[in-house]
Amino acid sequence: MAANTPAPRAQGHAVSSRPRGRFSLRVWLPLLFILACLGYPLLLLITSAFNVGDPQALPAVEYGLANFAELGKHLDWIGNTLLVSSLATVLATAIAIILAWILYRTTVPGQRVFEVLISIPYPLGPLVGALAWSALASPGDGILNRIYMSVTGATGPLLNIYTVPGIIFVMAIFEAPVAVLMIGAAMQRMDSSLEESSAIFGAGKLHTALHITLPLLLPAVLSAALFLFTSMMGAFAIPTMLGTNARFYVATTAIYVMFQSYPPNYPLAAAIGVVLIAIAALSVWLYTRAVKSRSFAVVSGKTYRSRRLNMRGWTPVLFGIECLYVLVALVLPIGVLVLASLQNSGDITLIPSHWTLSNFHYVLIDFPTTQQAIGNSLLLGVGTGTIGVALATVIAWTVYRSNSTGRHLLEQVTMLPQAFPRLIFAFGFLWMVLSLPVSLYGTLWAVLLAYIIVFLPLAYRGMSGVIVQIDRSLEEAARVEGAGWSRMMRTVTVPLLKSGIVANWALLFMISVREVSASLFLSGPGTQVLGPAIFSFWDSGGLPKVSALVVVQAAIIMVCLIVVRRITRDKVQS
Repeated sequence: MAANTPAPRAQGHAVSSRPRGRFSLRVWLPLLFILACLGYPLLLLITSAFNVGDPQALPAVEYGLANFAELGKHLDWIGNTLLVSSLATVLATAIAIILAWILYRTTVPGQRVFEVLISIPYPLGPLVGALAWSALASPGDGILNRIYMSVTGATGPLLNIYTVPGIIFVMAIFEAPVAVLMIGAAMQRMDSSLEESSAIFGAGKLHTALHITLPLLLPAVLSAALFLFTSMMGAFAIPTMLGTNARFYVATTAIYVMFQSYPPNYPLAAAIGVVLIAIAALSVWLYTRAVKSRSFAVVSGKTYRSRRLNMRGWTPVLFGIECLYVLVALVLPIGVLVLASLQNSGDITLIPSHWTLSNFHYVLIDFPTTQQAIGNSLLLGVGTGTIGVALATVIAWTVYRSNSTGRHLLEQVTMLPQAFPRLIFAFGFLWMVLSLPVSLYGTLWAVLLAYIIVFLPLAYRGMSGVIVQIDRSLEEAARVEGAGWSRMMRTVTVPLLKSGIVANWALLFMISVREVSASLFLSGPGTQVLGPAIFSFWDSGGLPKVSALVVVQAAIIMVCLIVVRRITRDKVQS
């Protein structure tokens, strides 16, 4: 959600027997930690953007506007970024609205199954999407184009994924699931009597959805769109892997090229980063203006029951839409990558005699770098999930349960990293790591710290949504019996939060395992992780081996997802 959008407050939040304005380390320690990890990199990034002297000086000693003047010669980088980010955001938001409405507001069957299937593409990540769709829709040897030409006899391809529409399409379908979750949560809380009143006055279901449901959900829709837009501005894998052949460069591609060039042009790269951050800040401001001074109340104080719309003859069509999304975002990508990973050459064939498991043997046993990347990614996933959820739980409890001074500021600061494109944050974070007296560069600690900061808003949003559903009287009873804060958390709050903790831990684990942008600059020899390793494999060629590594990554994520679903289902049943 938007960085400046507070989560829904629990009823009775203002009622407490505790004194107001109480100073608490649970507020100020996390607050100072987050501000230091965000503010210092941002300061270094800004000073580097105005550096016209030694490009590697920390801090800069000569300042000027030359880097921004130079950037004026490459406005196409910014323009391309805004083009694909804006259009992909519109498409992904539209997909999310349709899917969320089908899942949570209609009687179309298979809700539980489709909830899981639709959510999977997001933890799999954009790197999987880019690699899979390059194998599916490459104009030269994409498997869909080969099937099309063999069936129709056509001499030219049907699809070309190496285009701007191709980039927009892949970005949209792999980012849409997170927007489905955001918009769907608001849809589930909405009083269905508002839609029923529209039906009583003779409005059709489609008219009601467009003129009643959608306008009331505007804050959730805009919040999801803002999240998608800032995320897509920092997208690296899809624009780089699909845009390079067409010489279509976005800002993140330019930053990476300047970082890898010799000598590296850090100041110009920083100037691009500052411009993207400014655009993200402007987007947050526009979001605030759009929802300010307007009422979008969808939950009333009276008891109500959320009822679903019976779509009757439209049910097969809506069911087909869900199936179509699962096909293009999950079945085809995973299917083609599994098929490519079994090939004994670069050409994808359906002939079993040409299949082999040697690619998996290579990435799992023969090649030490991939073994190290898998091990490091697992460690980072466990560390990010454990520390991130623990920190998010403390922050969420402090914001929603305590009366400590500064708790509202803590909430706003906790959500700030969401407004930073990840690659830009990683670039500034690298400068911070290099300037620290403690040697963190080239260690997993640097990557772990970056992951915790980057994914903290997501963890906080998940934990706050669980905490507000727990009656505070249970904790107050423990306080009355003399339990201190730590004992209360250990014996009452944490046991009640177990299912939410497990689910959010799994989410952080999965997105840490597949992350590319936040670790691209921070990982290196000895600290290689899966995302950059897969990108490096792709860059050096060899579709079968890189597909095998991607399938291993997807298998780790899928196993985690299955285990968590089973744990949470057992807890609900018990």
